[in-house]
Amino acid sequence: MNKGKQLMIATIVKERRMKFNYTQMELAEISNISLRSIQRIENGAVMPRVHTLKILAKILDFPLELITTTDSLNVGKWQTWSFREIIISLLIIIATILLAIAFIAQSSTFPETDFELLLYCASVIGILIFLLQLYWRCKVFR
Repeated sequence: MNKGKQLMIATIVKERRMKFNYTQMELAEISNISLRSIQRIENGAVMPRVHTLKILAKILDFPLELITTTDSLNVGKWQTWSFREIIISLLIIIATILLAIAFIAQSSTFPETDFELLLYCASVIGILIFLLQLYWRCKVFR
């Protein structure tokens, strides 16, 4: 699938470059992208980085949405969060903390030692990380 996306990007970049009557060398100079990179992009040999695509899209006047999706470009794990995702993440954090406090409040003798408290805090943090990972990665709650 990645190769298909590379070839689609290659076709769009080459067609748009030719429409503007730029040589590969001229495009390289205008965009400040190396000639070799331009050649490799147009040959479908590489998947250009998002930054590179943004520059080419601006110079060659094509909408970046035409060829980009977060998944297909392998942008990485950092994505723009929606308001809903932030709110649900905060609610998961608040609910976990409240449940942890409620557990401590129900017993006047817990924790008996600092070690028990630290172990309890580590467990709560582990549960919180698990729940957030479940939400962010598996999209169980979406």
